Amino acid sequence: MSTSTDKVKGYLQRNWFKIGIALILVFVALKKDLSFRINLNSPVRLEQAPPQRPSTPARQQEKAPPQERYTENRQQPVATTESPATERFDFSGAAESRREALAVDRLAQVDEARIRAYIERFGRVAVSEQEKFGIPASIVIANALLHSLAGTTELAGAGANNHFAIPCTHDWQGPQHTYSGQCYRKYENAWTSFRDHSFYITTGSYAHLRQLSATDYNGWAEALEKAGFSREKGLARQLLKVIERYGLEELGRQ
Repeated sequence: MSTSTDKVKGYLQRNWFKIGIALILVFVALKKDLSFRINLNSPVRLEQAPPQRPSTPARQQEKAPPQERYTENRQQPVATTESPATERFDFSGAAESRREALAVDRLAQVDEARIRAYIERFGRVAVSEQEKFGIPASIVIANALLHSLAGTTELAGAGANNHFAIPCTHDWQGPQHTYSGQCYRKYENAWTSFRDHSFYITTGSYAHLRQLSATDYNGWAEALEKAGFSREKGLARQLLKVIERYGLEELGRQ
C-alpha cells in the first residue's frame, strides 16, 4: 500500500508542472462551457438598441425627412375638393346673371328681323296715337317693344293682346287675363291694346303728361318712370336705349 502511495507521490513530484498546466486548461475549458450555457439561458439583449446619446445626429432624426417637407410645401389635395371662397359666397358675376334681366336686355335676345317687323307693323299705329293724343310715337313703340318683347310675351299673344302689360284697375270693366297670379287687361286685338295705352297714360294720375311736347321723348320717358307706369327698373333709361338702338326718334317726323 505504502509502495503505491510512494509511486504516486514520486510521479506527482516529477510531473507537477505538466499536471498543473493540464488542470489549468481543463479549468479554462470548463469555464467557457459554463459561460456559453449561461448565455443561452439568459434573455438576448443584443437585439435591443443601445441608448442614444443626445448628440446632434439624434436630434436631426426627429425632424421630418426631406420628402415630407416637400410634400407639405405642395398644394394639398383637400384644397381641390373645397369650393373657393368666391364660389361659396358668390362674389362673382354669376349672382348677377341669375337675377332677372332688364326688359331691354331680354329684348336684345329677340331675333332682330322680328323686332324690325314689329316696328314696321305697329309704327304707323304709333304715329296715329301721337297725332290723336300727343304722345311721341317713339315712346309708344318703344314702350310696346319693352313690355311685349316685340310681341313674343304671353300677354301680347292672342290670349290677351296686351302689348304694354297694363294691369287691371278698379275702373276697368273689360275682359281680364291672369298671368303669374296677377290680373291684366285683355283686349280683342293688338290695335285695341295700343289705343287703351294712349288713354291710360293721358288720363287719371297720368293726365299731367299731356302737357309735354309730342317731340320730347326724353321728357316722356322720365315722366313715365316717375309716375310709376312700369315695374321695370330704370324705365326711362331703357326706353331711351330702345329708341336710340332702333332709330325710333324718326317716327312721327315724316
